[in-house]
Amino acid sequence: MKLTVKIKDQIKQIQLNKGDNLLKILHSNGIFINAYCGGKGICKKCIVRFLENTPEPLKIEKEALADKIEEGYRLACLHNIEKDATVEIEALKPIFSDFLANVCCDDDKTHIAIDIGTTTIAAAMVENKKITNSISLLNPQIAFGGDVISRIASSNEGNFNTLSSILKDSINDIISSLKKPSSMVICANPTMLSFFLGLNPKSIGEYPYTPPFKGSLTTQFSDIDIYIPPVIGAFVGSDITSALSLLPENEDFLFIDIGTNCEFILKIKDNYFSSSVPAGPALEGTNIDYGSIAQNGAIYKVSFENGIKVYTINNKKPTGITGSGLISVIALLRKFGIIDKTGRLVEPWEAEAPFSIINRIKGKGFLLTDDIYLTQNSIRNFQLVKASLNAGLELLLKKIGQKLPNKIFIGGGFSKSLSRDEIINSGLLSFEGEFVMLQNSSLAGGLRLFCLKEREKVERLSKKIKYIEIANEADFERLYIKKMDF
Repeated sequence: MKLTVKIKDQIKQIQLNKGDNLLKILHSNGIFINAYCGGKGICKKCIVRFLENTPEPLKIEKEALADKIEEGYRLACLHNIEKDATVEIEALKPIFSDFLANVCCDDDKTHIAIDIGTTTIAAAMVENKKITNSISLLNPQIAFGGDVISRIASSNEGNFNTLSSILKDSINDIISSLKKPSSMVICANPTMLSFFLGLNPKSIGEYPYTPPFKGSLTTQFSDIDIYIPPVIGAFVGSDITSALSLLPENEDFLFIDIGTNCEFILKIKDNYFSSSVPAGPALEGTNIDYGSIAQNGAIYKVSFENGIKVYTINNKKPTGITGSGLISVIALLRKFGIIDKTGRLVEPWEAEAPFSIINRIKGKGFLLTDDIYLTQNSIRNFQLVKASLNAGLELLLKKIGQKLPNKIFIGGGFSKSLSRDEIINSGLLSFEGEFVMLQNSSLAGGLRLFCLKEREKVERLSKKIKYIEIANEADFERLYIKKMDF
């Protein structure tokens, strides 16, 4: 049997056996699409378009894809190929953007800093000590699961070489899209670093949870000098320690990097503590209905101005909801009582809000645009993030016997457009002190590490950090459940 795959202007012919699963066939032939649930039919992101011999849609597809069903759109993981077929797939394409940060560089050469996130890979190029270009793309490993544990599990099942090679290919694609630099700084969690370096991450996923290496590393990639800031533990890597170049040494603070995992650095006097808790990729825009990474048309903010108003990246037609958009709309609907304390979207007759808001409560969820909804499932996934973050923070403070400092630094690409009120009203954090948004702190920190003095600072402070395990504590599950409500 034959499967024809169209990606942009390219066509690939694949031989397969009758009954082979479409998603598995695509992956085994080096065609990687979003499937962060690992092909379990949960995330509804592995969307392809059949152009020939389109299978009958399943109930779950009719609900998830709605009007696109008639155009041949289906979920790849749910279909086995029974006859010759042709499918069309949207390529994972890089997104050029404007990234602003303070650069520190000892020379005028070309350098690239890269943040390898579990969901998104972001990079910025420096020329003559200034950022001249920046780019991001979806991490292709998302085809094997949305978090590091699922990637490690897939690696253990025989996919290590594939996971490593597709990540390296993405880094090479970024270099090709920019310019070959004289050096690079690579910031990532220990699992992503392991795949990038060709090291098996198995030990990260097994007790006592140890990374393949600790400390900083200098090496080469594609004949380019590489610096990797220090790795502290299994879940605190160079993406966190690079941020030390952005943080003050003369005051106490809490730094939170919120992504697929939430990592903390707590500074009390001259003591540094770190920890990590799983959060899931809701704030990366990938495991929510109508979710989107930060790209043209993605909704990043929602407000009420004589009606609901959505703000999209570059003012393009709305295409989906980013992590910041999710926080923003949840904060707004909590304010108007459309989401109750348990996280339930109320029925229209229960709501006490302006009619223009109540009128948007539909069967699918809360209508943001003609075809984009905030669904109950998306709210629940946000609750998982906020519960994990707040439970982890409370347990960390309890274990070291300290109170929260008066300043919190928040890292994560989603934080760029958020206000303090949105963070508090959404329930993401409850805090009386000062918030400082660092956006992508991993990349911003990496851009300062082309200076020897900044590298020395990061190396010195990293040695002071004491890692505190909290996610596997018995109290964590109890607090996690308690923090689920708003």
